[in-house]
Amino acid sequence: MFQNLSEILTLIASAAVQWFFYRKRLPKDFVPKRILVVKLDHLGDVILATPVFSNLHQAYPNAELHTLTGGWSRIVLERHPEVNKVLEYNSPAFCRTEQSTSLKQAFQLYQQLRRQKYDLIVELRGDWRTVWFAFLKFAPHRLSRAALQIANKLRLSRFSGIHETTRNLDVLRHAGIPTSIQTATFSVPDEDKKWASAFLAKHQIDRQDPLVVIHPGSPIPLKRWLPERYAELADWLIAHKRAQVLFVGVENEIPIITEIQEFMRAKSMSIAGKTTLTRLASILHTSDVFIGNDSGPMHLAAAVGTQTIGLYGPGDPTRFGPIGAQCHTVRRKLDCPPCRGIACRFGKDGCMSKIQVTDVIQVLEEERYLSLENRKMQC
Repeated sequence: MFQNLSEILTLIASAAVQWFFYRKRLPKDFVPKRILVVKLDHLGDVILATPVFSNLHQAYPNAELHTLTGGWSRIVLERHPEVNKVLEYNSPAFCRTEQSTSLKQAFQLYQQLRRQKYDLIVELRGDWRTVWFAFLKFAPHRLSRAALQIANKLRLSRFSGIHETTRNLDVLRHAGIPTSIQTATFSVPDEDKKWASAFLAKHQIDRQDPLVVIHPGSPIPLKRWLPERYAELADWLIAHKRAQVLFVGVENEIPIITEIQEFMRAKSMSIAGKTTLTRLASILHTSDVFIGNDSGPMHLAAAVGTQTIGLYGPGDPTRFGPIGAQCHTVRRKLDCPPCRGIACRFGKDGCMSKIQVTDVIQVLEEERYLSLENRKMQC
């Protein structure tokens, strides 16, 4: 409750700063030398914001693009071809495992930002400290998503769509900046592509057969599909599609994967806790299909162009689903409102339990994700 109240107050404060201190629109002849984009969110949310950087570069090709983001997401933006500099700020509002930036460090960061002499700040999601930074006005122009959100609530202005990517791009559109690029991206470096090839060869993963990557974890327990159903799905993939199943995740998700493998009849592999984010991206890029819960790896799979199936319960796929022509979502409790609770009103297994194995199989079959023709097109 307190966290939600804090978010609402930060949103209102950010909008107020925009309306009272940055009322002037961008001039028609605006030619910025340096732009700062603030996005302190979690991994998946930052991936969904990557089109903002692509469109800013397209509109202002000679401007330096800097970003302020959390340490957990910095690699996403360091790999973005249009981002020149990544500044790290671990907001207390978004930290899950990392140590948050102290007040003293935040003040030092503010001084560093002032010295950069930015021409424009694009604040996609900050916290109360970045609102204070904006209040102290270290750049002449600012675009605030918070101002659009409040205006949307008051019916003074409207977002052009529901999805997060659309709402992020609306911040640019309302300022007259073209947004022709809609797709999230994550660049896989050549050295990681080579690592992926070597990894697959070492573990005798035959690329003549389809490779399906499964991520059964999530920092939020209510977003996790039941282990026994992942096991049943993996066994079906191996028996009916000759698939090689590879489980991925962070180290603290290893027990979840171990439980699934104990339920399984067939053999599978796990590299949970053994890859960096870029190496995980290279594996996802190489794989035929990704299946997983609403989480960062799901968005990463979509961003590298992999056929992606996201499983949704308390989250809203119309707003936070993976984006791309080859992305699909499964959600079966349609009257379940998006929630952040630790307990579900639909029982101890939560609304994710409404998703059946046959629901996922139906998407795989209808989209012909593992058909020979589709695999050739992917190659």
